[in-house]
Amino acid sequence: MHTTTRRSIIGTACLLLPAFTIALAQAPKKAASKKGRPQLTKEAPRFKAIWEPVNVPHDLELTSVHFTSADEGWVAGGKNGLNGGVILHTSDGGAHWGIQIGDVESSDRAYTGLQFLSPTLGWATQSSSVGDHRLLRTTDGKAWIPAGTVAGHRGDYRFVSQDLGFVTYGDAILRTRDGGRKWDPVYHCKVRAEIQGLAREMSCHFEKLFFINAKVGFAVSRALSGGAGCVFAKTEDGGTTWTPSVILPGEDAKEGALFFFDQNAGILRIKGKLYRTADGGKTWNPASGAAEGKSAIEFTDPRVGWMMSYQSMTYSTNGGQNWVSRSIAFPAMVEAFSLVQRDRGYAVGEHGMAYRYRVVPIDYTSKGMLAAPAMPAK
Repeated sequence: MHTTTRRSIIGTACLLLPAFTIALAQAPKKAASKKGRPQLTKEAPRFKAIWEPVNVPHDLELTSVHFTSADEGWVAGGKNGLNGGVILHTSDGGAHWGIQIGDVESSDRAYTGLQFLSPTLGWATQSSSVGDHRLLRTTDGKAWIPAGTVAGHRGDYRFVSQDLGFVTYGDAILRTRDGGRKWDPVYHCKVRAEIQGLAREMSCHFEKLFFINAKVGFAVSRALSGGAGCVFAKTEDGGTTWTPSVILPGEDAKEGALFFFDQNAGILRIKGKLYRTADGGKTWNPASGAAEGKSAIEFTDPRVGWMMSYQSMTYSTNGGQNWVSRSIAFPAMVEAFSLVQRDRGYAVGEHGMAYRYRVVPIDYTSKGMLAAPAMPAK
């Protein structure tokens, strides 16, 4: 290469170098964290959780609700919780409600106590001014027919198959094996407890029941006298025999709630306090958080569970270890709720109030919509 050509190339490079240096100095730099890594821009949320009204078109006090899928469910109640008893059904998430039994203008007593084992097999009770309550059953999810009776002053009742059911009544647990036509006592509560250093034999008043299958079930009682605690009883043979133990001295499970995931892991709410067991009820340890009222406990899977009373939504996302309460501005007090899946639930109350919980796009709006805490997607 000629000397003149080399000088020309070097001169051109020298002229370009300052411009290249200036361009580098002016180029935008990625923000670095304290550790020297690029900071990532937080993605804006695309979805939110809400409660939105799907009210029934009647001025009723709804005291019971049960959904078997995200969109199919039933509500029950009556006028002022007394007359005008009806059971209503929806197959579109509450967009439309139809009466399956009853008349809102009738003098018939209110319906309550909805429970289902499948989308077609369910039960309800109808209150009475005296004596036992009527027990109704559906085997197709549509027609409700008399199935028998159930104790009026019961603590709780549960069916575990079409014919096998249980009820707590005073110091007794009763069982039916013919769908509710006949109830027989299978256990009368009698335990020994220590009060002021002295052994005493006492009876108890059973409150709540929970069955995980047709064989294994649990019951918990109100407080024993003298602050001795509550009685927790377990059956592993379909209710034929029960094993009792005295738990939680000083506590009272009146208006409490009980839920079990399996034979060992369970949750108990007593007077707003929450306890967990991992050994089938032998020992109970406090869980963090508290819950108002007399709400049931419902879990949709081993992690996500709810309780709802008044205008408060209490939830857990870690299997009941920790609970968080959040106020929701419902237009009426919540009387009952049904949790179907992590992104779908329903709450009902007075004046035909029915609200649906779901997850929607962040820009979604609807009349009466209320902000809600979001459950984890996975």
